[in-house]
Amino acid sequence: MIFFTFLLFWFGIQFGEIVEDSFAFFLVITIGILHGANDLLILSKRNFSSKKNVNKNLLIYLFMITLCVILFFLNSFVAIITFIVISAFHFGEEHFSEKIKQNGIERYFYFFIYGLIVFGMLFYNSEIQLKEIMIDLVGISFSPYLVKVILLISVLLFLLMSVYFFLKKQISLKIVVREIFYLMFLFLVFKTTSLIYGFAIYFILWHSLPSILHQVLYLSGEVNKQTVLKFVRKALLFWVISAIGILLLYFLTPSLKFFSSSLFAVLFAVTAPHMWVMSTMKSTA
Repeated sequence: MIFFTFLLFWFGIQFGEIVEDSFAFFLVITIGILHGANDLLILSKRNFSSKKNVNKNLLIYLFMITLCVILFFLNSFVAIITFIVISAFHFGEEHFSEKIKQNGIERYFYFFIYGLIVFGMLFYNSEIQLKEIMIDLVGISFSPYLVKVILLISVLLFLLMSVYFFLKKQISLKIVVREIFYLMFLFLVFKTTSLIYGFAIYFILWHSLPSILHQVLYLSGEVNKQTVLKFVRKALLFWVISAIGILLLYFLTPSLKFFSSSLFAVLFAVTAPHMWVMSTMKSTA
C-alpha cells in the first residue's frame, strides 16, 4: 500500500490537479464501485441453505438503498453527515477487524474514530475544495474550525483507546506504532494532493483492494488469479448499473456542477447496505 501510495503521489505531482482528479474518478468508478458489487453474492453464500433468507436480505438491501436515495433528495446535508458516519465506521472496521478480536462497543467506537480521523485529515487539508463541493451539494460547508476540533478530538481518542486496547492485550504495541505511522504518512499525502485524489488514494489502496481480497477469500476460500477473475466477472452487472447511474445523475441533474457531487450521491446510496453486508460477512467468516 505504501509503495503504490508513493507511486500515485508521484503521478499527481507530475501531471497536476486536473489529471489527478480525472484519474481519481476513474479509480473510484472502477475499483471503488467494484469492491461493493458482489454484496448480493456474499449474502446468498451466507444464507445458501435458505432461499427465504436470501430473498429477505435482498429486500433489506434494496430498501436501504431506497432510503439513502430518498434521504439524499430530501436533505442532502443530513445525507452527507450520514455518509461520513457510516463510511468512517466502515473504513475502521475493514482496517482493524482482524487486528482487534475483542467484541463490544469499545471496538466499534475505535473503528469509527479511526475513520473519522481519515475524513478529518482529508477535510483539514482541502478546505477550499471541500467548500466548493459542499456548496454544490447543499449550499453550505463545514466550518474549518469545526473540522480542526473534530480531528484533534478524534486523534486524542484514538491514542487513548489504543493505549486501552494495548493494556488489555487486545492489540500489540507494534501494531499501534505502525498505525500511527500510517496516519502520519496519509496526512502528508492528503496535504499535498487534491481532496478527490487524496480520497481516491485512501479509498482504493487502503480500503477497496484489501476489502476485495477479503471478499474473494470468503467467497472462494483462497486468493489467486482465477478466484479474483471470477469475482470480477460476477460483479460486472452491478458495476455497469452503478457506473451508468453516476453518469445519468450527473447529466440529468443540472444543479450539480461537479462530477464529484454525482459520484458522492451514488456512493452514499450503496455505502450503507454495503457496510451491513461486510459486517455480516466478518461476523460469520
